[in-house]
Amino acid sequence: MRIGKYPVKPSFRVSRVVSDVISLGIAVLIFSVTINFIKMYRMMLQKIGAEGVAAIESEYMSSISWGYWLALIFPALVVGVFAAYLILTLTSRKMSKYNVTKRNAQDVYDWYAFCVSVCKIPILMGLFDMMYIFHQRMLGDNISIFSMQVLLDILIVAIIIRFTVHRIRKVTEVRESAPAAEESVIRVRMTDNDDKEKK
Repeated sequence: MRIGKYPVKPSFRVSRVVSDVISLGIAVLIFSVTINFIKMYRMMLQKIGAEGVAAIESEYMSSISWGYWLALIFPALVVGVFAAYLILTLTSRKMSKYNVTKRNAQDVYDWYAFCVSVCKIPILMGLFDMMYIFHQRMLGDNISIFSMQVLLDILIVAIIIRFTVHRIRKVTEVRESAPAAEESVIRVRMTDNDDKEKK
């Protein structure tokens, strides 16, 4: 794995590990809520009965008997988020916009990997909120599909990315070394031969 032209090693700092653990917790929550929702929904359909379901479908909701399976989209998206995380952090990055050197390549990778790791949290929170809206609508609640939480999560992701770009620019900043005093200052001493003869 390389950053620019230089090889780097996958590193797991405490902050990144904490971020991954939180992300994993949200993912487990989404999976468990989805499984419980499907079980409860099927039990509800059994209690209503085939005739009742047919009546509801003809009168109110045409997809009541099968639409709840769309809830599996959210666990699939969670798997997609983690797959993207692994691909982004375990493959080489060119980073051609930055002055990546052998000395700062590992720091650049650490900041980049941390950014990708932290971005998972608001993305998964947004998925959880959209899942909640889907569940409520499937249960007959006329809840709005608009979510302020999702907009806030997008804003948080943008802030995280902007902060990381700033840090990487600082890490890869070209520092001009001050020239040595002997090289920058040339002292010239002129003597007058007539003055020497007079002395």
